[in-house]
Amino acid sequence: MAAERKKIFVVDDNATNLVACKNILKPYFEVYPAQSAVKLFEMLAWAHPDLILLDVEMPDMNGYETMQLLKDNDDYSEVPIILLTSKHDEESFLEGLNLGAVDYVSKPCIGPLLLRRINTHLSLVDCKNEIKLQNQTIEKMLQMDPDQT
Repeated sequence: MAAERKKIFVVDDNATNLVACKNILKPYFEVYPAQSAVKLFEMLAWAHPDLILLDVEMPDMNGYETMQLLKDNDDYSEVPIILLTSKHDEESFLEGLNLGAVDYVSKPCIGPLLLRRINTHLSLVDCKNEIKLQNQTIEKMLQMDPDQT
């Protein structure tokens, strides 16, 4: 049986950017585009992302505000968020990283670079999950009655 494809949510108010990201990602991932943070939160009701690509500059609710809500929610606090931005100043980068973003990608996106960054962060999540599983196994072994081993 083939491995389940990872789910990537792409949030950007610009339809052209959404299409470009979807075209880059769809050969490798399940891609869920959203043109607003409101749409993102609607999608979260029926699907859980493995990673979120999030535009910084959006009307109504910007990427930083959206990320803060996600990080404050236990169901989504561990989902890696890569910010997409046309901003290139240190203050913007630091603000996003301080809020919990794992990375930044400049727009317009360069396909191979975007894929490399996504794969890096998905691999880190897989490693983290494997370590958690191993730690749980070790804890169970340590809790076993020594007379039963």
